Amino acid sequence: MRRLIRFLVGLAACGVLLYGAVNLTFYIRESKQSTGLNEKLVEDAVIPKRTISQSGDTETVPDKETAADSERLPSETAPIEVDFPSLLERNEDIVGWLYSEDTPINLPVVQGTDNDHYLRRLIDGTGNNSGTLFVDYRNGGDFSDRNTIIYGHNMKNKEMFGTLSNYKDQSYFEDHPIMWLLTPDGDYKIELIAGCVTSAASDVYSIDLSEEDVLAMVQRSIENSTFTTDAEIHPGDRFLTLSTCSYEYDNARYVLIGRMTALK
Repeated sequence: MRRLIRFLVGLAACGVLLYGAVNLTFYIRESKQSTGLNEKLVEDAVIPKRTISQSGDTETVPDKETAADSERLPSETAPIEVDFPSLLERNEDIVGWLYSEDTPINLPVVQGTDNDHYLRRLIDGTGNNSGTLFVDYRNGGDFSDRNTIIYGHNMKNKEMFGTLSNYKDQSYFEDHPIMWLLTPDGDYKIELIAGCVTSAASDVYSIDLSEEDVLAMVQRSIENSTFTTDAEIHPGDRFLTLSTCSYEYDNARYVLIGRMTALK
């Protein structure tokens, strides 16, 4: 009887190990597939500029611009350009491109008709647990709402929004205080002003808040932020909220909130 029990326990342990190995293999394969697709999109559709400054103080000049052309550039531009016509030929759900210097966040942003379609689907429609960055379907796809929400998975390989939790460290924020959102209709500088752990039921996910309520929500987020800034918010400000899973408690989320400034 003891031999049988030992045999069954050993068999169960082997089953657990095999299940884990299969899941790990599947995860690695999906991660490579997702990373490869996004790298191809960057190669085909993203044009870097020569000079990049997180603070926005350094003028950015496209690689192909002459000195005379650079004099006509605005004092602040996004550090990359995106070929949206070619992207939209691949997928008409693309509404933007999110970029953070020296991080894996150099990614397309889509919007579906619900918040499930792109949760586990790549931009080409392939099923994949890495998913794609997507705007809440309740938001306007033109980023004109007071608060627009973008969701992404907290990937172990740091892809998608796997680096957002790094903003729990003040020094990481100081190294990466700015993001950039490019859209077919214009570009935005995203000044990061708060990052905090919150619940999936938080009012940060409410779309129909009044301006007063949005400002109150953002102010609470600043007060509870995992990093500190001297940011002040004002009526008329628009915000971008990046959301990913966190693991402090059940249904915890980490959200990163930035003020949007349109680039002329």
